[in-house]
Amino acid sequence: MKTMMAISGAALLAVGAAGRARAQQPDEGFWNGASAEVTALNFYYNRDFRSGAGQGKRAEWAQGFVVDAKSGYTRGPVGAGLDLLGIGDFKLDGVRAEAGTGLLPNNADGTAQHALVRVAPTLKLRASQTELKWGSFIPNEPLVRASITRIMPETFQGVTLESKDVPKLDLLLARFTSAWYRDGDSRVPITLTNKNRRFLGTPDSDALDLVSATYALAPGTQLRYQGALMEDIYRQQLYNLIQTRKFGKDQLRVDVRYFRTDDIGQSRAGPIDNRMVSSMVSWRSGDHEVGAGYQKLSGPSAMPWPGGTDGNVFNWTFINDFLERGERSWQLRYSIDGKSIGIPGLSVMARYISGDSARPATFAGEGREWARDVLTTYQFQSERFKHLSLIWFNGTFRSNYQRNVDENRLILQYRRQFDSPDR
Repeated sequence: MKTMMAISGAALLAVGAAGRARAQQPDEGFWNGASAEVTALNFYYNRDFRSGAGQGKRAEWAQGFVVDAKSGYTRGPVGAGLDLLGIGDFKLDGVRAEAGTGLLPNNADGTAQHALVRVAPTLKLRASQTELKWGSFIPNEPLVRASITRIMPETFQGVTLESKDVPKLDLLLARFTSAWYRDGDSRVPITLTNKNRRFLGTPDSDALDLVSATYALAPGTQLRYQGALMEDIYRQQLYNLIQTRKFGKDQLRVDVRYFRTDDIGQSRAGPIDNRMVSSMVSWRSGDHEVGAGYQKLSGPSAMPWPGGTDGNVFNWTFINDFLERGERSWQLRYSIDGKSIGIPGLSVMARYISGDSARPATFAGEGREWARDVLTTYQFQSERFKHLSLIWFNGTFRSNYQRNVDENRLILQYRRQFDSPDR
């Protein structure tokens, strides 16, 4: 870690100095550049298992608060700042027989904890358009996507170096050494997710390293490469093409991602050898958008991803991942903005995903499954309640090798942004 910090610090100064003349950030100051976003979530979760043995239902109700406060940077060629993430998670209702929703940490006896409060700081330095940060992160990258689908966002502890000093090129280096899961009460070592016994357990790794480069090749065309290395477990690479084209007021978007994953070092999770294509084509016309996705895994293993995270692939749903060995899946989706039907503030997204050809370790034969999701959001329009929104997720999942599920999540959300008066 000390070596990583030294290299990152040197790179910060070198790259920042090279690009300072081209794009100097506004010199706002530590307090004048500060901002904070406050979110309150009243969250009810209900997952009803419709087949199989074991727990019949998971249902809990909780209240959460998330404060994301960010300072500006001190003045000078190298500015310093501090970000603070504050989280409070409080149980409102739930019993041991229905625990495990991910809303709340669990005690040793399986009951949900009544409350958890924590603060996660991040120190940062900036020179020109290059930033070095050390502390807690909520990454949203194709190879590392923290789960933010409950009250507490998953965080990773580590160091990142980001730079936009080279025109048209965004660079990211990161090293994460531990994680705090969305339903955790402490930090845990880096590992991988082992759903359906896809790998040989969930061994610890010393670190997860990430490198990312995104290049704007032309207007509407982006190329992205990412590489991730989970020490002694796996190495993963992403090759990504994003194409956006305007046709009058309409827009076509094509996003194709190719993943390559292999075990590395001591191979603590066993042999890993996977290739996957995940793609999405969408067409937006006014307040309507339609999309079609296709995903195919090949190789003798399933595709791994970091423990506690959500896989950043197009056929990932709220209930299932469609990432079994050999699995092939396709998706149809539609979304609408309620303005077009006279209901401003309303938005609806519906999708259907079907998978087949899966070869799970827990099932002798071809695995087949499908999922249907509907996500409805209403943002209140009156001045008094403009920061308030109501979110309803309804999902159905059916499979011949996993338990069938019907799920509902109901969230009342209050979100407000606060900026420094001098900003």
